Amino acid sequence: MPGKIGMAIKFARTPAGRKVMKEAVRIARSEEGRKLISQARKIASSPEGKRLIEQARHLVKAPAEAAHEVEKSKGWQSIVERFNGGKPKP
Repeated sequence: MPGKIGMAIKFARTPAGRKVMKEAVRIARSEEGRKLISQARKIASSPEGKRLIEQARHLVKAPAEAAHEVEKSKGWQSIVERFNGGKPKP
């Protein structure tokens, strides 16, 4: 099952996804959208915003770490062993 970013990319390639992206770009280019983006930038550059962004970075696992955890998981190892004829991965 693809991750959330993979599902988002897959959706963006569909006709409905292209329509959503087109609408999002149109709104972002409007006056109200520019104001919202400006506010988001101001908040992100504030000390509180920087603290929240740093907190979020610590909560999210790096993609490389997550991939290694999957390879080390017990269920994944049992599948690999079945395909390799019962030989564990060195």
